[in-house]
Amino acid sequence: MRLFIISVAFILTSLTYAQSTVEKVSWNLAKHKYAKIYKCFDNNMKSKVPKEQLQSLWEQIELGAGDLVSVEDVKSEQMDESLRQTATLKFDLAALRIVMSENKKGKINGLFISQMGYTTPKYGQDLRLGKKFINFMSDGFMLSGELMVPADCNNCPVVILVHGSGPNDKDETIGANKVFNDVALGLAANGVASYRYDKRFQLYPELMKKQFDLYDETINDALAAYHHLKNDTSLHLGNYYMLGHSLGAYAMPLIVDSLLDLKGAVLFSANARKLEDLIEYQMHYLTAWDGEVTKEEQKIVDENIVKAENIRTNNFTDTTSAESLLAYWPGLWWKGVSDYNPVEQVKQNTKTPFLILQGEKDYQITMVDYNLWVEGVGSQPNVKMKSYPGLTHLFTPTEAENPGPNDYFLPNNVNKDVIWDIADWIKKME
Repeated sequence: MRLFIISVAFILTSLTYAQSTVEKVSWNLAKHKYAKIYKCFDNNMKSKVPKEQLQSLWEQIELGAGDLVSVEDVKSEQMDESLRQTATLKFDLAALRIVMSENKKGKINGLFISQMGYTTPKYGQDLRLGKKFINFMSDGFMLSGELMVPADCNNCPVVILVHGSGPNDKDETIGANKVFNDVALGLAANGVASYRYDKRFQLYPELMKKQFDLYDETINDALAAYHHLKNDTSLHLGNYYMLGHSLGAYAMPLIVDSLLDLKGAVLFSANARKLEDLIEYQMHYLTAWDGEVTKEEQKIVDENIVKAENIRTNNFTDTTSAESLLAYWPGLWWKGVSDYNPVEQVKQNTKTPFLILQGEKDYQITMVDYNLWVEGVGSQPNVKMKSYPGLTHLFTPTEAENPGPNDYFLPNNVNKDVIWDIADWIKKME
């Protein structure tokens, strides 16, 4: 997805005072009524932003964000010489902030549209922290990471964070959210250290064009990070834990089985279904999410149904390209997980403590998966489970009746209660 940051001052001159609201301007832009808006520019703005530039700027936004869906959170503030208005613009694929000002004559003398950025959660502010950048080798690739240690850490526990799918950075930045940075800050506030690292595909994106498997993408790097930290005699850390999110949670049972001295593992939104079934569900959900399935969308659905069936029936080889299969995963990847069942893997592990957490408004990995975990391992003494009403796949809050991708585009933070529950679980095992 491409998001564009626009910080060019357009100015709109009077329609009338009642009409010259940030909502009116936004919808006129969405309707491509550039001439009508341009007439509202004061003379200074007209000299700086021609009508053609206004059109170009807006169309650039639409190229990356899609169509404008709603104008929300409108606020007005009377300044000395002007009226300042702000609002959130929700598009199909992004949320942007618009700031507009009008002079005393009702002429709009400032308009800025920008991507909404990440904000540090309250629980992560004013913390006394130590940070250390630590790189490590994995399969011949140098990966970069950061150890975050709370003040006065003396053999404090540490959690290694393992990303979801795709080329994630160490913060697991998704839209205006930074899931792993939030988790690290929240853990630090509770006296728990953490280690975050940039995913192999983030640093070496060319690898995604080749054949690779789940071990190449996720498992080997998590193991290498663990062993590197454990072998670093300059670090004074206590017990080691791991937290895997999404694909990282899916792979976590395999990671755990390779680390006999790992103290515990957190599965942060873990799918229980076969991935081809999960992706097919996601595809149907997203195409129908806006209430309309276009011919182009239906064509894509039909093509991917065939691809999913080919995976189910093993109608591919370990050299089949990703383009012929689902997601960005090639034949070698799909062959490697064909017989893997993460629920069964945890069921066979009766020693390692597991904490399985789920957002109840997660549309990517749903309560269907969570209930399969409950049914499969919920009664095991070494497994603790909890779901959270109103939280998304990122464990951020949403009020949407039908959650969707736009929940990720507004700046938000991982729910505090989730992180505190993780920290409490760790402390009980220390």
